[in-house]
Amino acid sequence: MLPAIITVAALLVSFLGVGKMRGWAAERGLLAVPGERSSHRVATPTGGGAVIAVVAIAGVVCAWLLRPDWARPGLPAFLIVAFLVAVVGWLDDMYTLPAGLRFGVQAVAALVIILRVGAFESIALFELGDLPLGWIGFPLTFLWVVGLINAFNFMDGIDGNAGGIGAAAGAMWALVAWRLDQPLLTTLGLLLSAACLGFLGHNWQPARIFMGDVGSTFLGVTFAAMPLLALQGSGDARLPVVGALLLAPCIWDAAFTFLRRIFQGEPPFQAHRTYLYQRLASSGYPHRVGAGFYLLLTLATGLCGWLYLTAGGRWGWQLLVLVVFVLAVQVAVVRFAERGRPA
Repeated sequence: MLPAIITVAALLVSFLGVGKMRGWAAERGLLAVPGERSSHRVATPTGGGAVIAVVAIAGVVCAWLLRPDWARPGLPAFLIVAFLVAVVGWLDDMYTLPAGLRFGVQAVAALVIILRVGAFESIALFELGDLPLGWIGFPLTFLWVVGLINAFNFMDGIDGNAGGIGAAAGAMWALVAWRLDQPLLTTLGLLLSAACLGFLGHNWQPARIFMGDVGSTFLGVTFAAMPLLALQGSGDARLPVVGALLLAPCIWDAAFTFLRRIFQGEPPFQAHRTYLYQRLASSGYPHRVGAGFYLLLTLATGLCGWLYLTAGGRWGWQLLVLVVFVLAVQVAVVRFAERGRPA
């Protein structure tokens, strides 16, 4: 009952809070001004993701205070780190911080999570069984945290996309945590989904406010920490794969675009507008089509993650083939859209 009450409250507070944030940001000139890499044409209030961060953190703290037996050892460290990442994202939205400073904070966040929450010790790769990681688990976890923060941040480029992915992934994480009998993580997943849905009430095309780095980096670090928090309660080596599957379209888009730019001799770290979802929007499709497509993709790979956890390994290779098919469709749809674009 408690997770349901907190979730409904989160949905309402998020929707009303983002509405208030729209007015506040507009009055103080906190606007995303259209530029060369922008997908919007009018100056739009930004920073709405601050409400997502506040709602999620406050909701978890409330659940923790009401049910202290739900807590995990690394929970306080995670909450502090998530808050720090959100604050730096907020400052970046307001003042545009140097890339080195942003990366430094993300690196510190990853190290704190590794030291206080834990690192991946083994990974169950479908039917290959558990693969012990040894010392490689530490750099792999560091790369996972920092990489997912940035990959999720990259998805916040068209109306509704990052919010839709967050809503879908949060709901799937709630199912996974419920299966693992981890009520605090179930509540966190529901909070993320509800907060993102409340935000989408203002961000679905045409967006009246943007998420900003404050929201996208917070969601990235939170989704990165969730499989590590879940491992504390279950030790299930399938959880790293499940965590990746729940955000596979987002991770694949970032990785595919990065590698494509390297192979084409383009600077991989230079700001650009060539992620798959942006290419779909540039082909003439409305933002709501691209955001809806990514929401469905996230639900599809999230369902694969759920089945991988619950099917006991019986569908290992079949699920792997299905995931590869879904990600291939992600690329194929974009290329088909580009071929059909008017000259």
